[in-house]
Amino acid sequence: MRTGRIAVMDFKGRILFEKETPATASDFRQWVVNGQKRYTYGIDDPAAVHVTLEAGYVLLLDSALNAMKEIHLKPYKDVTTDKGQALDLHDFILLSDVHYIAMAVYPKHVTNIPAVLSPSPANKTATAVIQEVNNGIVVWQWDASEYPELYTSSTACNNFHDTAVQDYMHMNSMCLDPRDSNLIISMRNLNQIIKIDRKSGNIIWRLGGKNSDFHLTADQEFLRQHNVMLTDSNQTLMVFDNGEKGRREYSRILEFRLDEQKRSVVSFSSFRIPEPFTEHEGSVQKCGGNYLISGGTANYILLVNPATGEKRMELNANQCNYRAHWVKDINGILR
Repeated sequence: MRTGRIAVMDFKGRILFEKETPATASDFRQWVVNGQKRYTYGIDDPAAVHVTLEAGYVLLLDSALNAMKEIHLKPYKDVTTDKGQALDLHDFILLSDVHYIAMAVYPKHVTNIPAVLSPSPANKTATAVIQEVNNGIVVWQWDASEYPELYTSSTACNNFHDTAVQDYMHMNSMCLDPRDSNLIISMRNLNQIIKIDRKSGNIIWRLGGKNSDFHLTADQEFLRQHNVMLTDSNQTLMVFDNGEKGRREYSRILEFRLDEQKRSVVSFSSFRIPEPFTEHEGSVQKCGGNYLISGGTANYILLVNPATGEKRMELNANQCNYRAHWVKDINGILR
């Protein structure tokens, strides 16, 4: 089994803390919930069913990085865990020590693919699932296969007449909108971001892609995006816009202010990242007036002022950086 590593470093690239993990680790991040610091990261399980990236479980740690518990996919309705099904480690949301939102993706035969797509009777789709779990009980679950319009919105990995597993959505990011408690998720293979009702599961709106509810100019259209989040007191939707090989081979940071009622873009900004094209993965976080960017498969971490283009920090590595997160302090880690 290949081991992994998590690290905390300052903006000069000096490692303040590092720890080897029992397998490949992803999305190491800090949470402050109910006044307490917690940390999570995903652990890849070689025995799990792998449809996209890593699959396995999430490890929850206390403020001193002591392991508290493992978080696994829960069997619920159509979702089973008897054949190696596991969490998809693209993203995870911690709400408390016993309350969280996790995602999964697993091969599933479906019968509701529109006939115009010529589905095979033996099709298999990479079905995306979101589970909200509280005190060990699944209190809400979203299953993408219940929304057949997503099949026709797909722009890649959608040969439904083939019997190979089709990753037609590739859900890769989710965040909570605290203004209404609903979920905003990114789907790379639809070039689309959607907001879903956290009670009914219904799609509230679509941004980008074939059937956007918001009119986007050519400059506002994003490709193969990753890491969608809210910033500026939850008023701005910030997107890591990867771009696409052979079509637009450079990556950008986009900021949208949306009028959700009128389905209009109130304001928009775009920043072309002065680094190599990130074909896969990547993240962005706003730190004051700067962007903290993880270049994903382009193997860099960058702190840059988008107004001036000044690079405040630049780290280049020999391997992928899935995400980078800025935190205010790390009290409890350093001993």
